[in-house]
Amino acid sequence: MDEEGGAPRLNRYQLQSIEKSLFELTRKQKSQAVPVDLPVPAFWSSVGQLLHHLEMELAETIRDEGMSAKAQLKSRRLGIIRTCVSDLTRLRLNAFTQHAVLSNLLKSPQGDAMSVSASFQSLDWERHDPSERAYHSGVGHLVEKYKHEVSWNALLRGSTIEIPGAPEISGHAPLTEFTEQDEKVSAPTPAAVRTPQSGNWEDPEFDEEDRIRQMDGFPDRATGAAPAAPVGEAPAEEESGLRRILILQDLSEPIIAEDGSEITLTAGDVESCPTPIADNLIAAGLAEPAPL
Repeated sequence: MDEEGGAPRLNRYQLQSIEKSLFELTRKQKSQAVPVDLPVPAFWSSVGQLLHHLEMELAETIRDEGMSAKAQLKSRRLGIIRTCVSDLTRLRLNAFTQHAVLSNLLKSPQGDAMSVSASFQSLDWERHDPSERAYHSGVGHLVEKYKHEVSWNALLRGSTIEIPGAPEISGHAPLTEFTEQDEKVSAPTPAAVRTPQSGNWEDPEFDEEDRIRQMDGFPDRATGAAPAAPVGEAPAEEESGLRRILILQDLSEPIIAEDGSEITLTAGDVESCPTPIADNLIAAGLAEPAPL
């Protein structure tokens, strides 16, 4: 065993195998988020023997040959291996730290390790260095201390204070509690339904005096007397119930026809209106016949 302990003294061929394993392990660890298994149990002790062996060879070469090309080549080889050791150490410590933090945060509040997600990869400590396991355990203790200081469980699951539920809202008592059983509650009678006013035109009743009075109010207008149709020939307009008239004055309000439609009359328009409406407009001096 060497002074640093952990691994037996290795020969030249075993040291070359450790050197190859060092580069291979660094390449694998760069692409993995979890720590990669070590190729030998006492890997870091073996790497220490490799570096010590290379330093001894370099010192002997410089003592015998000076800083020759061979010495420079060995010095460069030693520097590359040390750089690889530094990179591998950084990658593995990051992986162990991440694994320790995640495995601790995924535990239940009681610390039950069985509550960790099944998809989370556990570590086989037989394939890792004891110093790495001690580092992993130390990170776990620091995480536990942090969780205790910030009240981690209370932040995630809340305090133990019970929140009272919403009070039940009871409805009003039925009306039967305030009335006698033999009494009948009279229902209010619905209000009388108003019948909508009919939209049909109602012919105003005009007597002869009203007609003469309206004609006196417009002496300059035509009397509205339509020429009598020949006996035996009924106009086509009267057969259809319409009469063609010429509007002489604008009407401020539309006229409602028998079918309920509104007719807006403007001075100068020629309209075919129902005969009663046409007669009234002619009698009022607002229109005059306009036969074809």
